[in-house]
Amino acid sequence: MKISEIMTRNPYVLSPSQTVAEAAALFYKHHIDGAPVVNKGKLIGYLTKNQLYKAMAEFVPLDETVDKHMITDVITCHPNDDVKTLLTKPVSRFPVVRENIVVGVVTQSDLIRYLNVELIDLQENKLLREQMDAIFEASFDYLFVTDAEGRVTKVNSAYYRITGIKPEEVIGKTMYELVAQGFYDRSCSIEVIETLKPVTFVQKIKTGRTVLVTGNPVFDDKGNLAYVVTNGRDITELNELKSSVEQKEGLSQHYKTQYFNLIGYRDYVIASPAMADLMQTVNQVAQFDSAVMITGESGVGKEIVAHQIHLQSPRRDKPYIRINCASIPDNLLESELFGYEEGAFTGAKKGGKMGIFELANGGTLLLDEIAELPLGVQAKLLRVIQENEVTRIGSNKTKKIDVRIITATNRDLNEMASRNEFRKDLYYRLNVVPINVPPLRERREEIPALIEHFLNKFNEKYGLKKQIAPQVVDKLINYDWPGNIRELKNVVERAVVTDPGDTIFSLDINKFHHYDSSDQPNINLRKIVQKVEKYYIKAYLAKYGSTRKAAAALGISQSTLCRKASMYGIKTGVDDNTNT
Repeated sequence: MKISEIMTRNPYVLSPSQTVAEAAALFYKHHIDGAPVVNKGKLIGYLTKNQLYKAMAEFVPLDETVDKHMITDVITCHPNDDVKTLLTKPVSRFPVVRENIVVGVVTQSDLIRYLNVELIDLQENKLLREQMDAIFEASFDYLFVTDAEGRVTKVNSAYYRITGIKPEEVIGKTMYELVAQGFYDRSCSIEVIETLKPVTFVQKIKTGRTVLVTGNPVFDDKGNLAYVVTNGRDITELNELKSSVEQKEGLSQHYKTQYFNLIGYRDYVIASPAMADLMQTVNQVAQFDSAVMITGESGVGKEIVAHQIHLQSPRRDKPYIRINCASIPDNLLESELFGYEEGAFTGAKKGGKMGIFELANGGTLLLDEIAELPLGVQAKLLRVIQENEVTRIGSNKTKKIDVRIITATNRDLNEMASRNEFRKDLYYRLNVVPINVPPLRERREEIPALIEHFLNKFNEKYGLKKQIAPQVVDKLINYDWPGNIRELKNVVERAVVTDPGDTIFSLDINKFHHYDSSDQPNINLRKIVQKVEKYYIKAYLAKYGSTRKAAAALGISQSTLCRKASMYGIKTGVDDNTNT
């Protein structure tokens, strides 16, 4: 039989200028493990899956061309050659060339189909039978033979390597039994028996492997089905290769756009020298486990910076946990951070509870609003950081932990430490690498990009196609944004959902806010908040005459009220209600 009778015509080919990524995509899409490299139709080399894996393992650039990795010493055959001449060749894929022009390719699967046709004759021919057995066992793909009733009669050694299933577990059993027992999600042999036609599909194996299987019927001289021969190719690696390529391409694009384009990371846009420098710092410090303290006004994106540090760090595949120290009552904060044992206190859960530090072990912990941490908890936090171990409430056993600490605050911890409102030793431990996120008014050049980012986001969310007129953008650029990016995001969303037209031609910022920065050019949001806090703490202490009742009415813990009263110079005694 001539090679032209069994070869695959019009094979998939690569040009020398195609990239490694393109080759990987071609291999994955068409379930092939090699392709000829041609230039103007002429064969110049061959790229195999092994060369591709080697290139990926060596972290070559994905845009590197395949001619740098192809095999140039290629074994070829002619369409008029006898098929038997290929049986002793040391390779599994043969480009078929005529005058150095690729006209086809012969794969191991093609040879197996040829041998399937010759199967009956091989039973009477010892030499060919030996050749068949040699190819059967040497096949990189697994070979699987059943009789006309679907009973497994033979498998090659590659079957166990690819599937993880021992031959003795399947030989002698019918495919109907094996499917029912969960060995396979479906059977190629059964579908060939039912249709008497070749069948190809992707099969799931109980061991978790993914296999591309092709079943071929073999008929006797009377036209009756004699055997079904199935070959299976492991495509799990190809799936992993696809994921690896996609991941590398994604990271490459991420870094490329991060520094050279206007990009949005969640609600974060880099379009100013200040933020470009900040992100360079973030990427640099991310590689180390030093404690980082992120400061900045409310709404500037401190949590996003913290998350970015985690994503760029070696801990990226480990837990990332954020806890807001201001949102948890003081009496619960310690148990949330450090955990507790069963029976440690009234209401403790049966079996105890793992604390935040244990949950974050191996990863990153963001302590947001760190300035609100009570002094008593600060002392215990300092010990955890110093000793790298944590003790649950109600336990005398310590547990070793490995957690990177990132803190965030909109307050001046140095000033608080000087007033003994925050432990100095803890402050120095946490402030190893300070990162300040500038307010939006100091990077106004980012406002147009942010507006576009949020506009696209809300258009997609609500199924709209709204635009913002240039004069509105100019107005937003000149606004001081005391609420920073969070405020801008809210303004854009409100404009999108409330403006009836497709283009937003006007926008009254004061409509959405109780303040107007144009009248207060030197506005200080922190001082306003402190003034309001001081007023209501004094008022409620005067009204209720008790720190416990006043705290309950204000919705804060008693310890928080006492700490804030001390900070503002307010006496908490019942007889001192008029103190100013």
